[in-house]
Amino acid sequence: MVKPKPIIIVSGILVLIGIAITAYQSQTTSENLSNQQNTLGIGAQMIVTKEMSPDSNQKGVYSIQITDFKNDDNVKASIIDPTGTPIIIKSITKSPIQEMFKIASSGNYTLQIENKGQREIQVLGIIGYYPQGIELADISGFIALIIGLSGLAVGMMYLIRNRVRSS
Repeated sequence: MVKPKPIIIVSGILVLIGIAITAYQSQTTSENLSNQQNTLGIGAQMIVTKEMSPDSNQKGVYSIQITDFKNDDNVKASIIDPTGTPIIIKSITKSPIQEMFKIASSGNYTLQIENKGQREIQVLGIIGYYPQGIELADISGFIALIIGLSGLAVGMMYLIRNRVRSS
């Protein structure tokens, strides 16, 4: 006869580990990013800055999400390095968009978003370090959750089956 209690206990621990890994991964990702959400009127711009250094990570990332994006929206994004030189200038043609850039020197990197369109838009802009090793944390947290939840299901089935047999 299979004892369901150890299966349920171990599975519960795996679920908790999966949740902890996911929470840790989320926390470390958000610590490395600066974000701002604004409503941009016609001709308005917003700026999001993040102090970065190539000693920490040489890969930067920016992301822009426009609520209710339309094809005729005219939005321009620029990434400006610490010397004030634009390293990326891009017209936004879809939402959301995420791209990487190289961190060459230490200082404030700026994401500048301009609304050159004919209507007011809601924009979320994010800039920061591209998370390193995030894939491993994502996969391991997901695997722990799946195994734990599967184990809980199996343990509950054995528990129910053993109770039915003993009655």
